[in-house]
Amino acid sequence: MAALHHSAEALAQDTNASSSISSHTDTRLAKPSVDVGREEKISVDTRDGYASASPSSASSEGAGIRPADCMFGWIPTLAVMVNYMFIFGASNSYGVFSTYYLNYKFVGTPATTLSWIGTLITALMLSCNILTGALADIKGYRFTAYIGTVLCTAAYILASFATQVWQLILTQGVLLGIGASFLIAPSISIPPQWFNRYRGLASGVAVAGSSFGGLWFTAATQAMIDNLGAAWALRILGILTFVVTGLMNLFYFRRVPAKPRKSLFEYRAAKRLVFWLISVEACSIYIGYWALTFYIGTTAKQLGGSFRDGSNLLLVLNAGSAVGRILAGVVADMFGNINTLLTSFFLTVVIEMPLWMMARSIGPLYALCALYGMVSPTFISINPVIVSTQFDTDVLASVMGMINLFAGLGVLAGNLSQGAIFDKYDKHEQFSNTIIFSGMFILFAGLVTFVLRAHVIGRSGNKGFFQKV
Repeated sequence: MAALHHSAEALAQDTNASSSISSHTDTRLAKPSVDVGREEKISVDTRDGYASASPSSASSEGAGIRPADCMFGWIPTLAVMVNYMFIFGASNSYGVFSTYYLNYKFVGTPATTLSWIGTLITALMLSCNILTGALADIKGYRFTAYIGTVLCTAAYILASFATQVWQLILTQGVLLGIGASFLIAPSISIPPQWFNRYRGLASGVAVAGSSFGGLWFTAATQAMIDNLGAAWALRILGILTFVVTGLMNLFYFRRVPAKPRKSLFEYRAAKRLVFWLISVEACSIYIGYWALTFYIGTTAKQLGGSFRDGSNLLLVLNAGSAVGRILAGVVADMFGNINTLLTSFFLTVVIEMPLWMMARSIGPLYALCALYGMVSPTFISINPVIVSTQFDTDVLASVMGMINLFAGLGVLAGNLSQGAIFDKYDKHEQFSNTIIFSGMFILFAGLVTFVLRAHVIGRSGNKGFFQKV
């Protein structure tokens, strides 16, 4: 009887421990205990890419959650970094295609018309994330990512046969944007899910892949257009996308298993003010952010530069971004995510407006691209970290998808507005009005971030203004 009573008591304790771990939704989950003498190994659920540290014998799903900040987390994070090269590389290097289309292949076509291609890549990549993010949480990370791989490959191949602008809009614009949305949905969620202490650094390293991708995408695209033509440049990019992202998708493991859900969207998030502040900030920054990327090549040409100068400036811009995004993660971990984001917005305005508007030669444009690249794109890596600190990690893909809907609308509104301003007011002769439009919306994003900071401080116990937040 005593032995029976002892066994029942031990079973109850094990059950309570398992329930406690399973019900814990915060990212700071306790490291699971493993009995001495049992071999700890990684088991992977092939349906949802769920990585766990579990004993060799059967164990409960809750007890298999791997601890945050473990070394294994760098494997999916680095896979995300590589995929970001292809997800954002397409949009970051579109300036090469834009300059080629505007000045060589489709001469005389309004900038507004051609801007639809690059605009739709980023706009659909972000706005469709409201659906693909929910799909990633429900059906699994790898399943969603492989859909994106197939669609992006098809987009590049079909675009290589296009002979008219509307065909490029549908392939290099619409289809590529939708495909990228399937890839970015799980990618956003992985680094913040695997790290707590080094969350900013991990997100910065992952997102730096977009800048590295912009570097080699820009250089490779320029070289392929010069030597093989635009059609083969697109085909080769399609083949590379299929092979590389298809391989990296295998390493898309999630640390925290998704919860069963009854609805497609995370409606609870929309009831919080912090969600709407982040959404407005994302919309505003994307309205103003892409102006330099799309028009720096044309600016160089107006100042007496060549087509090669335009691509070199994009290389400098992406190199600065690669450094800046990693440094932003380190700074955010030290001084706070919102503090870092707020500072970067105001510095971006100070850098962009005077350097771009007062440039009279190619030299200042290189300084502009280097500084702008280092300071401006921190929001791409920091926004998911801010969201992960305000919402449960297991629904991060869904919440980021809802926020990215507003970001996508910002891209659509901003790029088309900038194209219209360049056509109607700047008259393809200078960029003063386009620069002012861009700078004002970046400044507004900074003001919204200031309100977000005040709101988060107000909800905390510490009311001090100068604090890490």
